[in-house]
Amino acid sequence: MKNNNKIAILGGGHGAHAMAADLTLRGFSVNMYEMPEYKHNLANLFQTETIEVTGVIQGTVKLEKVTSDIEEAIKDVKYIVLVVPAFAHTSYAKLLKGKVNKEQIIILYPGAFGSLLLKEVFGEDDGPVITEVNNLPYDTRSTSPGKVNIFGLNKVNIAFLPAEKSEELLEDIRRIHPFEKVYADVLECGLSIVNPAVHAGPCLLNIGSIEYWARGDFYVYEHGFTPSAAKVNIQIDEERKAIGRKLGYKLTPIEDFTGMQEGYDWKELYLNIHGNISLTPIVGPNDINSRYLTEDAPYGLVPWSTIAKEVGVVTPIIDAVVNVYSVIHERSWWEEGRTANVLGLAGMTVEEIKEYVKTGKKK
Repeated sequence: MKNNNKIAILGGGHGAHAMAADLTLRGFSVNMYEMPEYKHNLANLFQTETIEVTGVIQGTVKLEKVTSDIEEAIKDVKYIVLVVPAFAHTSYAKLLKGKVNKEQIIILYPGAFGSLLLKEVFGEDDGPVITEVNNLPYDTRSTSPGKVNIFGLNKVNIAFLPAEKSEELLEDIRRIHPFEKVYADVLECGLSIVNPAVHAGPCLLNIGSIEYWARGDFYVYEHGFTPSAAKVNIQIDEERKAIGRKLGYKLTPIEDFTGMQEGYDWKELYLNIHGNISLTPIVGPNDINSRYLTEDAPYGLVPWSTIAKEVGVVTPIIDAVVNVYSVIHERSWWEEGRTANVLGLAGMTVEEIKEYVKTGKKK
């Protein structure tokens, strides 16, 4: 018997700390899990099972348990919440395979097509519902194990796999977060991630400043978001929107992020971002291996491009960014990234892809 108020949070980073504290303060019973190989990083939290949260949410909470035993963590829980970077999704998918049942619901914060990855690893038609969210609901930093500061809250949206379960499950899952929007399906959610279309221009065109940041602090939005960077970002966004149109979506993630109207040009984008009071204080990236590059390429741009190829849309600017990042990092992001093949979409028509994300079953 699953307890709808019992939640397992998988992960031990900033977002996991924030979510565990927030949900406990709101009356949920929270188990927190970290992989055994990283347990030593959270020694104090494992000992006290207590999190102190400051900022826009405040309090000290006692978790139900903190464990490195996955079966103990997810036993009798309704919701299994992954709050981990996209690169960790595969490891968690393999860890959960065969241990999760169809009465449980998995939520990925954020998703980046991770629901399709988990579904492919699980290999089940009749497995658990897997949902994914387009962003973390918190701007947060863990100051030490068991201590976290939440300095902002974000509006977030959700998608379900299979999509046909959305209406049935939405009311209860909104107790966790008041999701603003329910995407048509997880493809629309993955195509609506903001970062890959916002970071690429300023990071790529300012790579020299990022490499030699010791000469002076580099601020990606204040220094990096130049008119040329805005032009690159617009082209990436246009290619992303073309993929969406082919799949039947009207995508407006940049408009939603900035508050601009549809049909914006590079000047509007530049004026909206450059000098934005909430963005200009953000320092970095100060390393070419920053997540601004090494997450956006494999988990944003690569799936966008490879899904585009499956449905007959060309993405020359997205492809160019991935190619240059591959040279810079001396890694093939095309091989390491979250391709259509990895997501189980290779060789499928538009109609077959849409049916799969709707029903969770392949023909």
